[in-house]
Amino acid sequence: MRIVRPVTLDDLPVILDILNREIREGIAHFGTEPLTIEDLAREFANATAYPWFAAIHYESLVGFARANPWKSRGGYAKTCEVGLYVEPETQGQGVGVALYEQLLPSLQCLGFKTLLGGIALPNPASVRLHEKFGFSHVGTLPQVGWKFGAWRDVGYWALVFPDAPRAP
Repeated sequence: MRIVRPVTLDDLPVILDILNREIREGIAHFGTEPLTIEDLAREFANATAYPWFAAIHYESLVGFARANPWKSRGGYAKTCEVGLYVEPETQGQGVGVALYEQLLPSLQCLGFKTLLGGIALPNPASVRLHEKFGFSHVGTLPQVGWKFGAWRDVGYWALVFPDAPRAP
């Protein structure tokens, strides 16, 4: 059984493990040093306007999705960046779909106009997931991230909500 619910403080140690595995072994996160629980708790506490969701499968947290500010300038307030991380053992089993089915509508209800997904390339599974939800490729930044001895391209996909209210 799988449920998706808002992240709680109790989820942070497992989320930290997921992120730090990706920092150590993957290219989806461009961090080069492991995060601490204090780093993650501070980020979570500062994300009051940006929802985070956890996917729970048989009482274990197996993935999470979150939104973050895209840029700090006021004119970008209704644009955010989304991120999603899933445990390797459960990738390809619909966890990402379940998370985005909760995160994306919640962002629309909160009045966000544009969502951006940055994807370290190549990552065909992430591209498929974003395009399944209506994201369109809007550009690729060549060789902007250095990880595991190589420069990495990052593609950006955008989802624009046509009925979002005007910004305040």
